Amino acid sequence: MDYRTQANDTMSSIAAKFHVSLAELEAANPQIANPELIFPNEVVHVPMASGQHPTLVPPHVVTYIVQPGDIKSGIAAAHGLSEAALEAANPQIPNPNLIVPGQVINIPGGGGHGQPQQAHADDHPPAPSGEGRLAIDEVTYALFHGGGDVTSWITDACAVLGLPAGKWIAGYETLCQRESSGRANAINTTDSNAHGPLQSDGWPLHCSRGVAQCIPDTFARYHAAGTSTSIYEPVANIAASMRYVMSVYGVVSDGSNLTQRVQQADSHQVPQGY
Repeated sequence: MDYRTQANDTMSSIAAKFHVSLAELEAANPQIANPELIFPNEVVHVPMASGQHPTLVPPHVVTYIVQPGDIKSGIAAAHGLSEAALEAANPQIPNPNLIVPGQVINIPGGGGHGQPQQAHADDHPPAPSGEGRLAIDEVTYALFHGGGDVTSWITDACAVLGLPAGKWIAGYETLCQRESSGRANAINTTDSNAHGPLQSDGWPLHCSRGVAQCIPDTFARYHAAGTSTSIYEPVANIAASMRYVMSVYGVVSDGSNLTQRVQQADSHQVPQGY
């Protein structure tokens, strides 16, 4: 049977969970180069013991890795699901009202077109719709070799999203300079996100990438319809980042509170990741 790893799993704990020896589990998973180092959302093959029945993990199952601040109802709403449907798809979570960052949640039906939860109800920002959302395995990694600069990319991202560019430009110029020095093909291979299976660009899945330094999970969830599926394409990268800060930080559609809500976008404050 196949098992999709969760936060805090180890090969030893998985072996104990399924009553197989650690040696058997390691032998069944030669694709894991270092059994001492596994990450959420990896697929581990568990050798079948007598009397067990296989439970297959679909190769293209849509999953979501819980982010800080997520709650069950917000995840359900963001993917167009009822809470009951989300719970039924995740029997591995004993208490669905207690989820932690790093847990892997199955999204039945590939996710819908619901509304992401808003982080700051007092502003009532228009939450980005689910239109354009990708499954994590639909994200691509072609490097960007086109033209333009950060200002033009921000302007184009605003046009794609139907937002006025004025208040967004200065904030995102600051954010992109701090995140990537304005480089479309920037990748962070050293922070806490830099883990997971290698992708076609040769780097681990969860590395932050692109001019606004999106991780693929965020890029997929907040991908803007009509933009490239490549995380390095700067307009797509910035548009996904803008949808993310509107949903998670409560930035309003005209960007007028961007620097108040996202310190990384405020040139008058010290840098702080977002």
